[in-house]
Amino acid sequence: MSDQERKENYFGKGKSKIKWANCKEVEWDWENFHSTEGFPLSTKLLDWVIGQDQAMKECYLCLDEWVHKLKNLDKDNWWKDWEKPDNAKPTVKKKLSPGPYLFLLGDPGTGKSLIGRALADKLTDLYRENNVKMYDVLSWKNMIIPSEPRISIHQSPKGKEIITKERHKVERKAWKKSLGVNSVKYLCAGLGSLLLFCAFYTILMPWATNNIVQYVPIQTLYDGNFFQYFMDALPGIAPLLMAGGSLLFSSFFLSYLFKMLGGQGGMKGISGSENTDAPKILIDNSQQIAQFIDATGHGSSQLFGSIAWDPYQTGGLGTPEHQRVSAGDVHRANLGILYIDELKNLMPSEAITLLTVLEDGQLPIALRSQFHGGDTSAMAVATEPLPCVTFLVGAGNFDSIHEIHPALMDRIYGYGKVVRMNNDFQNTEESRRKYLQFIAQEASRFNLMPFTRDACIEIIEEARRRSNKRETLTTKFRPLIAILKTSSVLAMNAGEVEVSGDRVKEAIRDHCKTIQKQILENMIKEENKFLEIVPTGRKLGVIYGLAVCSDPCSGESIGSVSRIKAQMIKAKKDCGYFKVTGVPKDAIYMPGSIAKVRSVIMKKYGIDVAKDYCTHIDFSQDYAVDGPSAGVTMTLALCSLLEKKPIRQDVAVTGEINISSDDEIEVTAVGGLYEKIKAAESWNFKEVVIPDRNYQYSIEPTDFKVVVRPGKTLDDYLKVLLS
Repeated sequence: MSDQERKENYFGKGKSKIKWANCKEVEWDWENFHSTEGFPLSTKLLDWVIGQDQAMKECYLCLDEWVHKLKNLDKDNWWKDWEKPDNAKPTVKKKLSPGPYLFLLGDPGTGKSLIGRALADKLTDLYRENNVKMYDVLSWKNMIIPSEPRISIHQSPKGKEIITKERHKVERKAWKKSLGVNSVKYLCAGLGSLLLFCAFYTILMPWATNNIVQYVPIQTLYDGNFFQYFMDALPGIAPLLMAGGSLLFSSFFLSYLFKMLGGQGGMKGISGSENTDAPKILIDNSQQIAQFIDATGHGSSQLFGSIAWDPYQTGGLGTPEHQRVSAGDVHRANLGILYIDELKNLMPSEAITLLTVLEDGQLPIALRSQFHGGDTSAMAVATEPLPCVTFLVGAGNFDSIHEIHPALMDRIYGYGKVVRMNNDFQNTEESRRKYLQFIAQEASRFNLMPFTRDACIEIIEEARRRSNKRETLTTKFRPLIAILKTSSVLAMNAGEVEVSGDRVKEAIRDHCKTIQKQILENMIKEENKFLEIVPTGRKLGVIYGLAVCSDPCSGESIGSVSRIKAQMIKAKKDCGYFKVTGVPKDAIYMPGSIAKVRSVIMKKYGIDVAKDYCTHIDFSQDYAVDGPSAGVTMTLALCSLLEKKPIRQDVAVTGEINISSDDEIEVTAVGGLYEKIKAAESWNFKEVVIPDRNYQYSIEPTDFKVVVRPGKTLDDYLKVLLS
């Protein structure tokens, strides 16, 4: 099939109807569509999950179990025991079995967080279908023991109604209280003002009317000096001034004190709460949706709730205890999804507390902080237990299995499911159509330009290459999103109205490389300036092998070419040796490869290269070679010397040599084929010989300009190199 025919049939032939829930049905022409513009998209996040069919099956099983459990719980009216704040609270564990939980394990970018969010949407739909109720949680003042606030649970949206009703009650009480206080306040203010008025009137009126005192007018008597007159008259009105001033001060003080003590309107307290006896709503589910709470990286206070510290906590001036309560993630996720990525990063104390939540289904709110050791009265406050019936969805990389607290991991194994996320899925016609859906989804999400058919094919081919298998596509979508965004910007800057395949190629080639890959490429580029690699002609005992340089942290890799030179000199009886230089001292795989080379040569030629010859193999100018793929290059170099046939220098090879009891010496598959062949291509080699299994399953030969040939046995390699 030609490349043109392959592209025409890439997504299959004909048209098909695409129908998503709550969306209009659209007929899509897979054979002749020009771009992703108009491709129908679902409004449900679960439909956006691609390539994780097995993981989704496990998720659906957990959801069915979860809804079944909640339906039985509703039949028992479990919330009735919490309906009145003064009721004794039961132990949820007696009614509620633990689980199910989900723990998603996989590499970054495979859709773990997307699945978590999508499950919350799915739960909302299931709750409506199965009539599962949502609940509000309130915190009430405990009149007997204020440091133990009461808790009540009510079907949503009754929580808000109760809050409004209780606030009105408190406001009516405050108004009645303020009526008496205001009466006293205004009486004091009025009487004080009257006394002050009388005092000043007594002084000012005689001076203004210039009354006669001792047969002499006042102003004449004081020679017009009002200040002297005022000072002489002040002792006579001092009692009135003191009484009036005291009454005025009392009115202002009463006003301020009433406000401080929670009068009408109330003084604002911690976190926006008020100094009021009205209850506080801790969990509001009035929207009737299953909550998705992302608790990734949260500490104890955020995870399990906390009690705020109030600087006015003494003397009755501060915010009441029940108003200083803040619900944690485990409480807010009640009947919803509690998502924690990198579950292994929980501190031991947090893991144990989470274990309590999962086992008991409830947890009181108290001050949980490693930075407080009883130095605040908030430490003394703890509520009654709050329900924490949460669906835990944990996530992590594969190293998380051994790093999570063992007790927590045991509960997840016992009551839930540990699900492996796929790194790739089969490269079928249906899968390529799913990838087209992914491209259209991301174009819509980031408001990108439409992608042409050629651009979509380039993206999918890059997904195939990144899977390192011919018949699969990678599910690590996040790096591909960067390619989509970059290629769209390139097209926009060029004044184009859609993204072409050339823009995608440019983004992949020049812009969308990780920093680790950039460092590796720069390192190889600098080293290549000094390498003696000449891919022309023929030479005896000189061969070019392909290797991979990898970043140990990120896993990024880049191919490189190594020149291997061999020398064999006939030795006296049992006085030979077999040396390999240019290999690091801490090499792991090379000792095994060297041993196999000796055995293979013994089998093929009946010669012991370590006794019959002084044999020396040198990885010229290469001091970091390690891996099984060096085996075939060393063997071929020795074969060239033993058969006295020069090796083609325009051919590079890779593969693992293996000992065998059969006549044929097998060459088996190795890793990093795409990077290795690209390295040979950059050095202008004409051909590359790789193991047959790699040729069948790892690479697509049409990806490269260099000719790629398969080799199943050592003889297959020799035919190409020594012909």
